[in-house]
Amino acid sequence: MDDAGRPRTKKAAPRAAGELRRKAEERLDGLAAAAPAPEDTPAIVHELRVHQIELEMQNEELRGARLQLEEQRAKYFELFDLAPVGYLTISDKGVVGDANLTAARLLGVERQLLVGQPFSAFVFAPDRDVYYLHQRMLEQTGEPQTCELRLQRVNGEAGGDVEAGHFWAHLEGRPLPTADGEPPSSWLTFSDVDAQVAVAEQIRRLNEVLEARVLARTAELGAANKELEAFVYSASHDLRAPLRAIDGFSQMVIEDASGRLDNADQEHLQRVRAAAQRMGRLIDHLLDLSRAAHHDLVREKADLSVMAAAVIADLRNAAPARRVETVIQPGLVVDADATLLEVILVNLLGNAWKFTSRHGAARIAVGVTDADGERAFFVRDDGAGFDPGHAEHLFGPFQRLHSTEEFEGDGIGLATVQRLVARHGGRVWAEAEVEKGATFYFTLPGEE
Repeated sequence: MDDAGRPRTKKAAPRAAGELRRKAEERLDGLAAAAPAPEDTPAIVHELRVHQIELEMQNEELRGARLQLEEQRAKYFELFDLAPVGYLTISDKGVVGDANLTAARLLGVERQLLVGQPFSAFVFAPDRDVYYLHQRMLEQTGEPQTCELRLQRVNGEAGGDVEAGHFWAHLEGRPLPTADGEPPSSWLTFSDVDAQVAVAEQIRRLNEVLEARVLARTAELGAANKELEAFVYSASHDLRAPLRAIDGFSQMVIEDASGRLDNADQEHLQRVRAAAQRMGRLIDHLLDLSRAAHHDLVREKADLSVMAAAVIADLRNAAPARRVETVIQPGLVVDADATLLEVILVNLLGNAWKFTSRHGAARIAVGVTDADGERAFFVRDDGAGFDPGHAEHLFGPFQRLHSTEEFEGDGIGLATVQRLVARHGGRVWAEAEVEKGATFYFTLPGEE
C-alpha cells in the first residue's frame, strides 16, 4: 500500500523540537535562580543519572518495538502481495484504491495503472450487470456478497479454454469499517476459476450425452421387453395346443385300448401324460414369471404379518393333518406392492411347508432382523435344508437342490421371489444346513 493518504509530520518535527528546547532552557534558568544548597547536589546528580538511565532503557524498548512493528508490517505486505487471490479496495464510486500484486497479475496490468481505475473497466462487458448488482447488494445489505463473472485481461492473455482475454473469476466483496462521515468502501477479492468452470461445463455436456443415451437404451429395453413378452405369450399358446393333444390322445389310448395294453404300456402312457402336464405347468410358471417382471409396482402400506397368516391358513386347509407350529411376528407393516408381496410370501412359505413335510412335527417362523443397518424379513423352517455350498444356484430359473422324487416342484418359485424383491430394489439370500432347516431373508428398501 502507498502512504499517499497518510498525514505528513516531518516538516513540523523541527519546529516542535525548537519549542521544546526553548521551554527547557527557561525551566533551567529558573532552577539556577533557586540553586540548591551544596549538600543537595550529589543527591540531585544521582537522581538525574537514574532518570537518564530510565530514558535510555525506554528508548531501547521503543526502538525494539519499532523494529518488531516494521518486521510485522513487512510480513503483512509480503502476505498481502503474494496471496493466491487478488485483493482490492473499492471506493463508493467503484474506483480501485489499493491492489496487491496478484490482482495486477491476474488482470495483466501494472499495479500503478490499476489503482485509480474503475474496477468495472476490467469486467467483461456482457457481465457488467452482474458486477453492478453485486456491488449494489453489498452497499444495501452490508453483508458479504459473492458472484461469478468474466474479467478482462488487459494484456490479452487467455484464461483457459475460453475466448482470448477473458477468464472466469469468483468475486467476494466485504464492507470495510469506516469512521462516521467517511464514504463507504469495500474489500474485493477475486480468483481465477476458469479451469473449474471448464470442468463443470464438460461435466454438464457429458451428463446431457449420458442422459440421452440412457433414454435411448431405456426405449430399446422397453421395446425388447415388449417383444419378449409377445414371444412368451405366443410360444406358450403354440406349445399348449400340442401338449393338450399329447395328454388327451394318451388318455384316449389308455381308455379305449386298455384291454390290449399290458401294464408296462399303460405305465409308459401315464408317464407321457405326466410329462405333458408338467410341461404345461412349466409354461404357466414361465408366464407368471414374465408377468411378475412387467407388473406395475404400486407401493402402499401392507401388513406382512396378516398376509403371512393368511398364506399359512391356506396351507393348513390343504393339509389339515400336518403338525406345524407357526410363529409370526406381529406388526410387520411395510411399504411395498401388496400383490407382489403376497406372491413372495406364497412362494417362501410354500417352500417352508413343503420342505418340512418329511418331519413329523415342524416349525415355521416369520419375522424381521437387522442386516447391515436395514430391516431384513425372514421365513425360517426346520426342514430338509440344503448344502450351503450350493446356495448361489438357488435363485436361478429351474434350479433345484432336491430331486422331484424327494420334493415336487419346478424350480421357478425362488426365481420369482428374487425377481419380485429386485423390483422393490431389495435383495434376497438364504442360510441353511442339511436336515437343520433353512432361513430365507429379503429386504424392501424404501419401507419404513
